[in-house]
Amino acid sequence: MKPNSGPTVDVLIGSPRDSFWETVKVVLKGYYPYQLKHFHSVDEALEATSDNFTPVLALIDGQDGTAKTNEWVQSTKMNYPDSHVIVLHSSAAPLDFNVVKKNGADEIMHINFDREFISDVILQLAPIEMEGDNIPITSLMPVDLRDMEAQVNINFDVYVHLPANHRSVCMRKAGDVVDDRHLEKFKALKQQMYIKKTQMNAFFEYARTVMSLRNIALPVSMTEKFHRSKKSIYEIMAQFLNGAATDYSEGKMILERCRNIIADFELTKDMEASSIFDEIFRFTGNTRTLYHDCICLSAYAAYFAQLLGWSTEKRESAAIAGLLHNIGLSQMPPTVGDKTMKEFSAEELQAYNFYPERSVNMVKAKKVPLPQEIADAIGQHRENNAGTGFPKKLKAEDISEFGKLMALAYRFHEMTALQDSRQATAPVQAISLLKESALSGNGELDLLMTTQVFKKFKA
Repeated sequence: MKPNSGPTVDVLIGSPRDSFWETVKVVLKGYYPYQLKHFHSVDEALEATSDNFTPVLALIDGQDGTAKTNEWVQSTKMNYPDSHVIVLHSSAAPLDFNVVKKNGADEIMHINFDREFISDVILQLAPIEMEGDNIPITSLMPVDLRDMEAQVNINFDVYVHLPANHRSVCMRKAGDVVDDRHLEKFKALKQQMYIKKTQMNAFFEYARTVMSLRNIALPVSMTEKFHRSKKSIYEIMAQFLNGAATDYSEGKMILERCRNIIADFELTKDMEASSIFDEIFRFTGNTRTLYHDCICLSAYAAYFAQLLGWSTEKRESAAIAGLLHNIGLSQMPPTVGDKTMKEFSAEELQAYNFYPERSVNMVKAKKVPLPQEIADAIGQHRENNAGTGFPKKLKAEDISEFGKLMALAYRFHEMTALQDSRQATAPVQAISLLKESALSGNGELDLLMTTQVFKKFKA
């Protein structure tokens, strides 16, 4: 099927800003069945004839505050009652999620921070099928190869993504099988295997069958755990981003959700050093996203803490800090959009350097009952012993043990994850390089902590 053939569906884009329209086009690039129509005002949208335009989905700009957003949402639902409504907001103006949802919004999402989830929700509310080799990577989701079993019939299509060519090629169709040779090749090349997001539930069903065949007591696949945890983090972040009044019960709920994620991944389970490194390596090699960073940093911090001999309570604190470390990035100017750090203006870079402090302030504002050690870990995870980190350029003697632990976990994650099409460093090599860095005396990493964590690794 050619990218421009087949049935199409109408999508309403409501915003006075051309920048919002451009952002939506980037988010939905390659989603060829969607026919986007931009309305600059509520009146313009109300005047559109429903005979020629019947949107199944509306993406509304929520950057002008609660009152204006409500006007857009109410008018859209009145004129197009069958259309689902997603509001995309930013730090430009506070938004009371509770009020906006009461007026008809199906979902409220941060235009930058929630970017990786926007396509998930769009495909959930307005599912479409795309075929061929030009399927956008944002409409696919990676699967954990541990959930695959050779010679078991699949009920989903399997894709491989070719980043150099910007193509996603279908390797196996539903009803086929994946053989051992292909699985070993994917593992050896550290290559991701993808499925369509619209076939997610079919994959989870397949994976549960695989788990049952292996006589696993709780047949929940790693892919489902990751997806479920990312959804939980999305819900936690929504609580932080909601401009509605808050109380201590909401802070307690955020903390409980963090603990549930940590329990789901068994991050504080007592293990031998060799098993800990096996678990650490399972989290490496994936593409960096804001939510994936939360999960990985939580895991590395908890596992490194155990290698240091820290108590279960301190390991949980490290894991919680990992989950909440980057919420301050939601306060970045809306202009950052799809920019890389190299493309940031001086003002944007200055704002970026304060995100750890903003993360701490947002946690405090939501009255999350966290001990000071977690606040220190969040606020100091980008500092280094040489005093060249941010946001406060702290020297070694002023950085807490939790801050030093998080800095090490962040550096390990930065090296071992895919980013901007850069090949991830193999975890064994990353360990070697981090040890060399600590021993070289450049002072960025804490020498004692780094050597104590990695001396237990047996290649």
